[in-house]
Amino acid sequence: MYIHQCPECGKQYSTQEKVNRVKCPYCGAETNVSYSEQERHNYQEQWRQFSDQATSAMDSVFNNGPSGKSRGIAGLLAILMGWCGLHYFYIGKTSAGVLFLLIAILSCGILATITTIISIIQGVLFFTSTQQEFEQKWVYSPSNFPLF
Repeated sequence: MYIHQCPECGKQYSTQEKVNRVKCPYCGAETNVSYSEQERHNYQEQWRQFSDQATSAMDSVFNNGPSGKSRGIAGLLAILMGWCGLHYFYIGKTSAGVLFLLIAILSCGILATITTIISIIQGVLFFTSTQQEFEQKWVYSPSNFPLF
C-alpha cells in the first residue's frame, strides 16, 4: 500500500500498487507519482506502530485469560460488590465468597466495612496485575481464601 497526497486538495489517499499516475478520489485531480525508499520506509513504520497499538489493545484488562476469567470483571466486582464476596464467586473461590456473604449478613453490616476495604484493595490488585499473575495468584491458587 502506498500513501499519496493530492497537490490540489491536500488530502491523503492510498493505492495498493505502485502506479505512475494517480487520480485523487476526493477532487479528481490526476498527478504523476514518483516513489522513494523513504516513503516506503515511512509507511512500514506507520504500519508497525498501528500493529503494536492493536496488540496492546488486545491485551486489555477485560479480555478473558486461559481460565476464562477476566481480571477487569473481577476487579469491578471486587470494588463495587466486594462486601458480599461476589468477586470470589466469579473466580471460583466459593468458600471465600460464602464467608464474605455471611460476615455481611450476620454482622448487620458492621464488619462489612472491613470486607469492603479488603475487597477494594483486591480490586486494585486485580487491575494492576498481569493476566498471568492474576490467574496464578487468584484463580489457580490452592488456597480457598486468597487475600493479598
